[in-house]
Amino acid sequence: MTRPAPARLNGALRWLAAQGALHAGAILIGFGCFVLLFRTDLASNVTILFYRGLILLLVAFAVTAGAMTTLAGLGRPWGLHRRDALGACVLSLALNLSVFVILPVTIDRSISVFLLGQMAARPEERFSAARARALFESVYLGEYRQIERRLAEQTASGNVAPSGDGYVITPQGRAFIKFSASVARLFRTDPRMVEVQPPASDKATP
Repeated sequence: MTRPAPARLNGALRWLAAQGALHAGAILIGFGCFVLLFRTDLASNVTILFYRGLILLLVAFAVTAGAMTTLAGLGRPWGLHRRDALGACVLSLALNLSVFVILPVTIDRSISVFLLGQMAARPEERFSAARARALFESVYLGEYRQIERRLAEQTASGNVAPSGDGYVITPQGRAFIKFSASVARLFRTDPRMVEVQPPASDKATP
């Protein structure tokens, strides 16, 4: 016998409420776990922030999956299934990855954030382009040794390799640049950042 319309409506509303609670719980638990993991020493030997973040993302996903699977099992009377827990955990993982790339990774590597930080430390002063460039060269490149840091990171990633007193790009690095150039064309970003040809300043004058 078909259930009355009010009963079907109540069942649907209960299912939607359970799904909302499950997904909200996955997002909150996943994000909280991800943030707390950064406060521990787990994978602290991984010096590249992005790579450490990926490891912690997977750990947070595993913890969230365990918690959500248990809750989904308890929520069977409301129409929940274990596959619903997996979907909620995948959503949590995707949101955590987006937040991680947009905020911590950008803040850690952005030249714009560095310049804003220097200006915030001197709020009453004016900055010309020349002064900003001088600060960038003396502090970011000099005191903070960010070029050396980038070369060390790219060596660890396998994109460059030490050669004599310098570095050379590896086949993996060239493949990455080709991929980056395709992305640049797709989204119409500044192509100069991924140019394969040397800039005009490097070309020999006749």
